[in-house]
Amino acid sequence: MCSACGVLSGAPDWLDRAGNPNGIGTGDSRLAERQKLIGMVNKLLKPSRATLADYGEKLILRSPTGQTKIVDNLAHVWLEADNIGLRAVDPLDEEYLMQLI
Repeated sequence: MCSACGVLSGAPDWLDRAGNPNGIGTGDSRLAERQKLIGMVNKLLKPSRATLADYGEKLILRSPTGQTKIVDNLAHVWLEADNIGLRAVDPLDEEYLMQLI
């Protein structure tokens, strides 16, 4: 699917239900759930020194050198983080994981 179709569909992204896949009964607002997920992603991005922030329906990824990318969803975060971070994001690499501690 092209990115325009994804934007025009208006359907919630899967990350909008970070702590509750059913989408009901968590007690947290959609914004609170989204902020929790962005916090988790930022922990994973730490070794690359890129950071993620919420921007309404979009996400902003910033490099340590000031480069900024607006991304549509979490899948695009990983692709862009590899391009703008100081180090590729490989959550299966043991050395990378050790830097998260």
